[in-house]
Amino acid sequence: QKNVCLTSWRIKVMDGNTAICVEGKRKDMKDLSWHSNAIMERIAHNQVKTSSGNIYLLQGNIDSASMRKEGFPYRFIKRFTYGFSKKWKEYVEEFLEEIRR
Repeated sequence: QKNVCLTSWRIKVMDGNTAICVEGKRKDMKDLSWHSNAIMERIAHNQVKTSSGNIYLLQGNIDSASMRKEGFPYRFIKRFTYGFSKKWKEYVEEFLEEIRR
């Protein structure tokens, strides 16, 4: 297990619209663009754990501009502005259901 630190992070929907991952720039790799495996749990508002067991540290606020460009609704982005809240799973489920329709 390792901690991966991401800056200018955002949420991406994974194939099949069944899960989300986080994407951003990795400081330890000269700001290489990077995305995680599926997010499984929240450790803290700025720490999430993926299906592969890695822990992602999210630095700063969500990159809402790029998420708007990708068509995410403002309401959804706003809920993640400062990271993952305790109700993140509900928000994601609700959102994924909407786009699967």
